[in-house]
Amino acid sequence: MSPEQPVSNQGEKRRYPRIEAINSVIYVLFDEKGKKKATGRGQTLNLSQTGVLLKTADPVEGVYVVLVTIDLEGEKIKIKGRVRHTRKDESSNHYLTGIEFMGPKEEQVQVIVSFVKAYQYRKLQAKKKKHSS
Repeated sequence: MSPEQPVSNQGEKRRYPRIEAINSVIYVLFDEKGKKKATGRGQTLNLSQTGVLLKTADPVEGVYVVLVTIDLEGEKIKIKGRVRHTRKDESSNHYLTGIEFMGPKEEQVQVIVSFVKAYQYRKLQAKKKKHSS
């Protein structure tokens, strides 16, 4: 299958599959002119080669966003994106925002790998802790 073909996932047609990657992030919102509008905290729920789904307590109302998190080595990692949609999830009373990555592809891939590694590491640590209790 070529990357350009839609991928079917539970009735959805997506260009790229989603990977679960739950990470805490800080976000900074900007308007269409690049002026800073707001900052906040959120949690990534999943990501793909082209974007991420962000869960927040408040609606993400801006055009551009920078997500910031810490990788396994304690280094700050940032990724720029464009806000594509925001909707309220009534079941959790939070907002879900789709963000499309921007910038060089190599930079995007490095950030995706960092997010997945951090999530998998925390997941493994939690599993070990549960079994040792």
